Amino acid sequence: MLQHIAPRILLLLMLAFLAGCVTVAPGLTVTDYDDPRYVPEGEDPDEFSIDIRPIDASLLQELREQRREREARHRTPRGELISDYRYRIGKGDVLNVVVWGHPELSNPMGQFQDIEQQARLVREDGTIFFPFVGLLEVEGDTIEEVRERIARELSPYVEDPQVDVRVVAFRSQKVYITGEVREPGARPLTDEPMTALDAINAAGGFAERADRRQALLTREGEQRSIDLLQLYSRGSGDLLLEDRDILHVPDNAFNKVFVVGEVTRQTSVPLYEGRLTLAEAISEADGLNLGTANTEEIYVMRGEPVFDEQGEISGVRPEVFHLNARSAVALVMAEGFDLQPRDIVYVSSSPVVRFNRVISQILPSVQTIWQTQRIIND
Repeated sequence: MLQHIAPRILLLLMLAFLAGCVTVAPGLTVTDYDDPRYVPEGEDPDEFSIDIRPIDASLLQELREQRREREARHRTPRGELISDYRYRIGKGDVLNVVVWGHPELSNPMGQFQDIEQQARLVREDGTIFFPFVGLLEVEGDTIEEVRERIARELSPYVEDPQVDVRVVAFRSQKVYITGEVREPGARPLTDEPMTALDAINAAGGFAERADRRQALLTREGEQRSIDLLQLYSRGSGDLLLEDRDILHVPDNAFNKVFVVGEVTRQTSVPLYEGRLTLAEAISEADGLNLGTANTEEIYVMRGEPVFDEQGEISGVRPEVFHLNARSAVALVMAEGFDLQPRDIVYVSSSPVVRFNRVISQILPSVQTIWQTQRIIND
């Protein structure tokens, strides 16, 4: 009796084991997945779906148009960007005031007084002192405005006063350049306008590990990204810096993509000068493993963080792009598809390979089952 029942029990156990193994077959399938999405706060999880978009001519055209729109929004020429710049005097600045033809006003101690002794320090209350004028509030004014006011105040005492004003020490305003530049630190704002490009050059340029794709500008607690590729290649997208701005050049630790799955060599690939195409990434992984890869299923997985009002990450908005590389045209599409930092390129395995891997995993267990039956029969 036991000999007749045992084969049936063992057969059922083997079928159950096979069914379980199929569900954990090696090789990711993007179309069938558990859904561990990090849904942004306030959005309906049922409506927050992942779209798998084919990498084709229409997608590449759409991405090109989006890039042109971004570039157009920040295509202000440098001349226009700095045309309205006027330095505003602040506390701690040192001014030199000269009244031509009246050295007793400009330099009351004669030739023995150097220029710093002649200068007027802008005090904490924003004022300077000048003979016959008294205390004059200058904080927030331009050089031209101060010159005109001094001349107007002196006119009752001096006939047609010719006044010249200049800043001999810029101390009130500064910007901070941090991160991967050769000489990080504070730089004073002067009567010469300073843009993001000027600031990076003033800091000695990029350090070896700099991310040359973007810089981050923090102003009054708000952060803005500066496209350095566009800035250096096309001269557009520059920003005029203001007092207390922080310009940060990050390192390139996160400036890479990951190529995994059925490729010859799974690896991470850095973006070269901030750019890398899908074709280049696969090439850096020594190409597809043609013995195991499913060329119809090449995916690029991308996650865009979603921030709440406090600047904390409240969720991730995923994007998945699919390339069917069975045709030669697909290689052209792959060369036209630009990757972004932290993208994951995944090449799926073919169904036959997944089946063979299942068999190779369960074969020892199957042999054990049949060996057990043989012991029972004996």
